[in-house]
Amino acid sequence: MQKTIVIQNTLWALGFALLSAGCSAPLNEPLVSINRATDDRLDAILWQTTSAEYQILAKSIYASAAAHLERALTDRQWTALPAQSRDSQTLPPAIIMDIDETVLDTGSFQSHLVKNGARFSTPLWRDWLNQNHPPAVPGALEFISLAQSRGVSVFFVTNRDYATEPVTRVQLASVGIALPANFDTVLSANERPDWGVDKDSRRQFIAQSYRVLMVFGDDLGDFISKYRTAPHARVLEAKKYNNWGTKWFMLPNPMYGSWETSLYNFGSELKVEEISRRKLQHLR
Repeated sequence: MQKTIVIQNTLWALGFALLSAGCSAPLNEPLVSINRATDDRLDAILWQTTSAEYQILAKSIYASAAAHLERALTDRQWTALPAQSRDSQTLPPAIIMDIDETVLDTGSFQSHLVKNGARFSTPLWRDWLNQNHPPAVPGALEFISLAQSRGVSVFFVTNRDYATEPVTRVQLASVGIALPANFDTVLSANERPDWGVDKDSRRQFIAQSYRVLMVFGDDLGDFISKYRTAPHARVLEAKKYNNWGTKWFMLPNPMYGSWETSLYNFGSELKVEEISRRKLQHLR
């Protein structure tokens, strides 16, 4: 009996030591369940995917945009791009929208990562895209339908890679978004040599032929190029613009984005423990 107790205590101690050392385990082992339960993304993902507050906020943002749309159409001086020249007043109207967490709700991918104790990777993301049809963000379809009914071209400027554009088009169509057959409105990262993750080149490409009325996104990078800086610098940069809420509309996304990676200086190569340590330094 005493020998059995010693063995049990040894096993418990070993398990505790493994947890303390942050050792990994197969997906079906209890250690991963503990990791899932303490994942630092858990509350953010649950807020985005389950809360009434998120639904209300997203719908409110799109309702606010709809209220400004008629004014944007009738005011020929109206443009959402500060660099767009006055010559744009004769151009046809357009709207620029990001896709993920702006038009399509991919929160279930974030849930998938947590359930499997995984962090983002391109192979995991592409595999999930090929097997899923994410729903629309609340309010997005109604607004897009309204804009298109008023003759506004809707461009989807996404940092999904061009290799995934076919499945992106299928996903947009699956939620009821009509894409024109005679010109391209899905502008993906790397679709052209100068279309990198900075979206400014694509915004300017659209501005050559359209008067851009509004821009929608869930990340500062959907609106400006100077977003890969320290958190306080990002706040100061955002405050330089007075387009928010009338021409620029930010959708909520506490799950991921440049706001989060800026907390650890965009160090994607860092280990999870180091990322958490750097995040803790920003608490105030």
